Amino acid sequence: MASVSWQRKACYAVVAAAMLTVAALMIRASRDGLSPSTPGPSSLALGDLMAFPKRLLRVEEARASTANSHRQDWGAHRRASMASYLAERAKCDSPDHPESRWRSVDTKAEGMDTTYTWSPDNMDKVERPLGVQTCEVEDAAGESGWTFTRFGPFVGEGDYDWHFVSINPMPRHPRAKFMTAKMFAPVTRDGRVLSYPPVHTHHAHMGLDGVHHWFDSHGDSICAEEQGGTACYLREEPEGYGLPLLEVDSYLLDFILNDVRKEGSPAMAFYMETSLRWSSDPSLTPVSRAHLQVHMNDHPFTTLRLPLREESVVWHTGKWLVPGQVVYSPRDHTPYLHSHRSFLRGMWAFAASPEDLGLTLDLLEQTPQALVESDSEHSNDRDVCWIPRDSDNGGAERALMDRIG
Repeated sequence: MASVSWQRKACYAVVAAAMLTVAALMIRASRDGLSPSTPGPSSLALGDLMAFPKRLLRVEEARASTANSHRQDWGAHRRASMASYLAERAKCDSPDHPESRWRSVDTKAEGMDTTYTWSPDNMDKVERPLGVQTCEVEDAAGESGWTFTRFGPFVGEGDYDWHFVSINPMPRHPRAKFMTAKMFAPVTRDGRVLSYPPVHTHHAHMGLDGVHHWFDSHGDSICAEEQGGTACYLREEPEGYGLPLLEVDSYLLDFILNDVRKEGSPAMAFYMETSLRWSSDPSLTPVSRAHLQVHMNDHPFTTLRLPLREESVVWHTGKWLVPGQVVYSPRDHTPYLHSHRSFLRGMWAFAASPEDLGLTLDLLEQTPQALVESDSEHSNDRDVCWIPRDSDNGGAERALMDRIG
């Protein structure tokens, strides 16, 4: 899934190309013993994977263009942003800020529909009670702030157990006109952000008025350490931009967490922190979110069965719903890509149709069953990709670039 933000109104936006095609290069099988979303020492940072080169797609360069031009600064920028987030959240525990305190939420009294079920194996599920706490921290002028929300505690038993949670609606600040950042991550009781392992964020999806994936986190949200590590759980809109909210808008949240420690591990308590930064500043430039997803399939979570012993290329295409221009700020994860990164080498976006690029349907083939890793998983007629077998020099990436000219 690729997510892009773009300016909407013609008074301040340049009309982008009507057609967007995203091509992704899938590499050979993942490292032994690691989940497909595990960031390793050689993993590419999200910015590497989701950068939309300007020679391929016209973009709106974010205002902090100088910082965005130095990739080595991205990790430092993300860690500094996380440090700022933690400093704001610390006010919830400080006696110096009595106006900002954690409070327990009576979900029934506040009209929140919540569910929490636990399962050792994703089959037999047990309903458990869900604790909810929230804290509001505002700036001195009361024009922006954070709404911190914590769910839990969850008690993990290891062996990849499952914690399923849904909440509707989520707490919202009454003065919020824009959302400018989110931080969805598992944390300890004292607020330390947990990496993966020990806890895998299978997904955390926030929907706005029924539109899913408005904000999200996944196991692959963590960057390689040099690019920010767990600080990448925090995602900000570039400075000066915000996602607009109407007074009638409401949002919901669902997430799944896994305790991935070894079987027989001691019980571990942890929480899920889902925080939103809001603003009432009318001078912010409104942006919208567009999602381009893989085609529908009947496999779990709309995944594709791809040949993990061969390099392959898949592509997807779509049209803008309104005039606009892509906002480009890789240090802020804009645009953003969600995929299983151990299987992904790179992604490119083109302001053109697949046919204009020479990516024609005759290149596609159904993934051979012999190249599917598990006997219990079966390729079907929607599991299609391009396997450039005759490309000896440079592999599938070279074949893709040769094809598009």
